[in-house]
Amino acid sequence: MPALPPPSRWRLAPSVAILALLLCLLMTTLGWTTIQTLAFRDPDDAMRYVQVRDFLAGQGWFDVSQHRVNPPVGGPMHWSRLVDLPIAGVMLVLRPLLGAATADRVALVLVPLLLLGMLFGMLALAVRRLAGTLPAIMAAVLLVLSMPVLIQFQPTRIDHHGWQILMAATALWAIFDPQARRGGIIAGLAVALWTHVSSEGLPYAALFGGVLALAYLRDARAWPRLLAFALALTGGAAALLLLARGWPDGARIYCDAISPVYLLPMIAASVALPVARRLLGEGHWLRRGSIAALAGVVGATVYLAVGGECRGGPFQTLDPVVYKYWYLNVAEGRPVWEQSPLMAAIVIVPPLFGMIGCFLAARNAEEADRRFAWIIMLLIAGGAYGVSLFVMRALSIANLMALPGLAMLMLLLLPKAQALRTAWGRVLATAALCGLTPIGISALAASLLPGEPADSATGQAGDNCTGQAQLQHLAALPRGTIMAPMDISPYLLAFTPHAVVATPHHRNEAGMRAVIRTFMGGADDARAILMRHRIAYLAYCPGRAEIDSYARHNPAGFMQLLLTGPVPTWLERVPTAPGDSIRLYRVRR
Repeated sequence: MPALPPPSRWRLAPSVAILALLLCLLMTTLGWTTIQTLAFRDPDDAMRYVQVRDFLAGQGWFDVSQHRVNPPVGGPMHWSRLVDLPIAGVMLVLRPLLGAATADRVALVLVPLLLLGMLFGMLALAVRRLAGTLPAIMAAVLLVLSMPVLIQFQPTRIDHHGWQILMAATALWAIFDPQARRGGIIAGLAVALWTHVSSEGLPYAALFGGVLALAYLRDARAWPRLLAFALALTGGAAALLLLARGWPDGARIYCDAISPVYLLPMIAASVALPVARRLLGEGHWLRRGSIAALAGVVGATVYLAVGGECRGGPFQTLDPVVYKYWYLNVAEGRPVWEQSPLMAAIVIVPPLFGMIGCFLAARNAEEADRRFAWIIMLLIAGGAYGVSLFVMRALSIANLMALPGLAMLMLLLLPKAQALRTAWGRVLATAALCGLTPIGISALAASLLPGEPADSATGQAGDNCTGQAQLQHLAALPRGTIMAPMDISPYLLAFTPHAVVATPHHRNEAGMRAVIRTFMGGADDARAILMRHRIAYLAYCPGRAEIDSYARHNPAGFMQLLLTGPVPTWLERVPTAPGDSIRLYRVRR
């Protein structure tokens, strides 16, 4: 087997660009049916589409509520308007040229793929700063094989997860910038945007701040990077809060989004850093460590003082019914020990190989600065891995942060595999290395471990229930409010003019409670809720996880009655097209 060309013959930009372009073409081809039918794979994507359309239709910049949710009150949302901007921009430019339907589809494809292209660039540049061109290209190759990351950039995947991953890669690139102050500013702004897009970025703000503090502990010359990061993070978070929320909403306390409860500790820690440095000096590593520790203690103290109910987490204040029957069933938000063995293996195993690669790269580094850079990379990968153990959807970040180390591991083992004496040995050893790739590890786990059945929301039932074509009949009915399970309600908003009671978005806990009580309570209680909310229609998709959950928790409840009969006489069945699996009823008053 021929040896790899020397690194001097590899060129980063064209290699990574070709990889990214081919992957985007492949993803578009594989997702063509989804694109044509607007079959969003996740309710959040459908909801984002609704939010963007409402914005283009004239809804205010600071108003991110959904007024067709739980009318007449409306459904408050915690999402950032900033994520809407590129989607809305593409639609706005292309609608006069292509028409609304085609322009919307182009935007739903183009925006996530552009983010993916930028992710390739940021990751490759970060790894080049760590280890050079060849490892950077290898990391890009491994990104092609990292499904937990790529799934967040599929065509029509327009929710905010892609932005979180891109900001993680940007911050990673920035902290290895040879110009300390510039790198700190870029990393701070990237993490500020990350925390604004989702409060899930807050643990990573502490993680990046911690490794920069460690760098300062080692060498006083790292001070400009640490201070610039803290000030850029704090200033950027404050500016984005005011830009997206305005006043006085920007001053309100929210536990599920960036707000003063998180901003004030950032400000306190950022002020404490230079003050402590001036008071303590930085001539000895113990003094530098004390400066960083004091800033951390000040920030934590302020958070404990102002945190209030937020100290228990953003979901601890949920209505008990919503918490028990909705939140605890959202698998992606739960820890790894509550997942199936297959999903647990996908979360736990792949990043471990990346951390092994970081350790070996640090051990083999000849220069002290290079060795320390890999130690920093190992700590970041380990921190991201720790977060993913407690929140399963964080596995995308953990997998991303494992790629630099995994690239080094592959480049360390590949020459050894190629150096084996026999051709069969070289072939088998090289094939075995494929098992160390993210997709290889996942495939091996899938072949050995039991997993939960695929959620019917992504299976055939979903294809014949919530697509635009399947909801045409419902869309043609006189406008009214629909009582429907939360997971299909965003699709009803996207493809019909009707209102719904609740979507799977927790700020509208009153509407969510009403939906749960309707389907889990008795028929009489259900009718009372329907009358109180002036419900015109009732709809559901048999076989979906949410439906099964309602029926399982109360076998004598209203949902079980709908599934097995007899259906109450105050519900009139509305015919649907042959092959459509949605069940639709008109509510008689």
